[in-house]
Amino acid sequence: MKKSIFKITALTLILITAIYCESCTMIYRTVRHGQADITDNEWQPKVTVEKGQDDFIFAAKTDADLASFLDENLEGTNTNAFMVIKNDTIIYEKYFNEYDENSLLTSFSVAKSFVSALVGIAQEEGLLDENAPITTYLPELLKQDKDFANITVKHLLNMQSGIKFDEYPRINPFTGMARLYYGTNIRTKITNGMTIEEAPGRFNYRSIDTQVLGVILERVTKMPLEEYLSQKIWKPLGMKSDATWTVDSERNKMVKAFCCLNATAEDFAKFGRLYLNGGKYNGVQIVPAAWVAKTDSGKKINQHFGYKNKWWTSSHYDVFDTAEEGKAYAEANNKQYLKSNKLKSGRYVSYFQGDDYNALGILGQHVYVNPTENIIVVRLGDSWRDDKFYLSELIYTYVGNGRYKKMLKKDKTASTK
Repeated sequence: MKKSIFKITALTLILITAIYCESCTMIYRTVRHGQADITDNEWQPKVTVEKGQDDFIFAAKTDADLASFLDENLEGTNTNAFMVIKNDTIIYEKYFNEYDENSLLTSFSVAKSFVSALVGIAQEEGLLDENAPITTYLPELLKQDKDFANITVKHLLNMQSGIKFDEYPRINPFTGMARLYYGTNIRTKITNGMTIEEAPGRFNYRSIDTQVLGVILERVTKMPLEEYLSQKIWKPLGMKSDATWTVDSERNKMVKAFCCLNATAEDFAKFGRLYLNGGKYNGVQIVPAAWVAKTDSGKKINQHFGYKNKWWTSSHYDVFDTAEEGKAYAEANNKQYLKSNKLKSGRYVSYFQGDDYNALGILGQHVYVNPTENIIVVRLGDSWRDDKFYLSELIYTYVGNGRYKKMLKKDKTASTK
């Protein structure tokens, strides 16, 4: 009897100590490192996403006019890597702040789009169903709240779960994001630490939704998430370098599915190329075509800010003498007209919904895909600094849709391809 009491007491103390130490580590990390930073991948524990033997190489031919425009406008903007690819050819590539083509740069929430691709692949393999309740794969959630059975995988994909989670402020060590970003046992937080705030269906950006997907993928594939990514995407796409993916701790090794995949700019571009080609690589369907097609259909869901399957759709603009000219331009070019605003000059700026879309990460990480122009843009770096352009404006409108040509001197426009 005494031995039993001793064992129970000892186990209880061990459990309390483990919880206490985990919380101490999380608080220490939060206070020590503060807001998320592009150098966090240097100190955070991580695992390797292995590349294969083959290495796909883009052709390269610099567009002198685009280079002139971007060189002038990227200097001093906190950009570390900027790459533009058109028709499988790198037409602009530049690195700043001592980074180069071999640097592994963090992507933050761009990782969410990779997780979405893996969900699509897993569904094609019959391992899960996006319309199924998440409790199909994580039945232990029913012990916490039976209403978890109302949340589907699709709700997680589109940030509509209703799970209670405070995304901001990140620096507070007691917020959900801080616990997710700096915690040392993410898996337990998912399987035994979530509550429901509202019924599923309303869009609300929650990183925890993607982390739940990560745990589900780990469960149904019976392998760590980084291995599944390596098998299904990294090796098949001929990535040039091993990537790394941040984990919660060396002990638990749960990938932070909601963020923090670290790779070269070129390898991020190859992922954009995969979507640009409808999920195919060298004639092989890597991500189901129907899954890729869902991504840009987000433009039809205005109430969700164009968010679909963990990608963001884009809008862009042009300037006209009248609003009617903007509408006519949209109709003639098969563009979805959104609105026009009158400028101080008396002209009108008209906005259009594009077929282009983005994988986005905090602090200005972009993997931009434009199927109409056959363009991919990758931007990695710190918070955008520029008095002339918003980062999204520079990418979507000036680069993605060629508006930069209107800013060139007349004697240069003729040479622009």
